[in-house]
Amino acid sequence: MMDLVMDIRNDAGAQTFSCTHEGVCDNKFLVEFTDFLSSSFEQVMTTQEFKVVLFCSNELLQNIGFYSAEKEYSGEAASGKGKFRLSGDSSSITMTSENRVTKEQLERIILSLDLYNSLGPDELKALYKQKLKDASPTDSKGGGIGFIEIIRKSKSQIVYSSRSDESNLFLTLKIQLIRTKNDD
Repeated sequence: MMDLVMDIRNDAGAQTFSCTHEGVCDNKFLVEFTDFLSSSFEQVMTTQEFKVVLFCSNELLQNIGFYSAEKEYSGEAASGKGKFRLSGDSSSITMTSENRVTKEQLERIILSLDLYNSLGPDELKALYKQKLKDASPTDSKGGGIGFIEIIRKSKSQIVYSSRSDESNLFLTLKIQLIRTKNDD
């Protein structure tokens, strides 16, 4: 379901905005999301915020597309399904993703995020550079640096949680970009 509409409200004198997507996160959707955000961001965020939000959002959407345990097949290709939400107000912009994972995926992600979230900017930069030199993990679609770059660019930890629903396990990732006040 392609449901990208920027819902902009003015609640009690403060502007809020949100958009959501639930469904397949394939390359077609990533292009559509990028075009959508590029054409609507000026109403709700600065150019610098847009750059960070676009990067972090695309990383979250790619993770759903590549790694979700729930897939939808289109021809020969399979893409992951999940949920994504972008929202903001005067103090922060929040990006949240949720998708099905296996127990093994969850354990591996938690170990990585606990490590990355515990590192300072210089340590993250050094780890990023090291990972660029290393061979990509065999189960990775990239170089294993997406989470590191999200933390570096957003200057915020990736908050995670999990929940079970019958026999399914879901992972939620949340990134919060703290907005700077510009009274000039």
